[in-house]
Amino acid sequence: MKVTFTKVEVTDPAVVALAKASGRTATEVASAVNGQRYRREYNKLKQQEMKVLRGLLKAHPELLSTPKEGK
Repeated sequence: MKVTFTKVEVTDPAVVALAKASGRTATEVASAVNGQRYRREYNKLKQQEMKVLRGLLKAHPELLSTPKEGK
């Protein structure tokens, strides 16, 4: 699964301002923002995957049954 998201740069004015206000370095702020963005997109993709899987299992409940031995 390829997760695509827009990364924020360390030199972005919003990152620099947030770093000043929070007392953290711009690198730490950019890393936290990028992590948050990645997790948001990853979760969105996983929810879409699970929606398709639930629909498939609802349409074909026989996929959940285990095969009997000897058949």
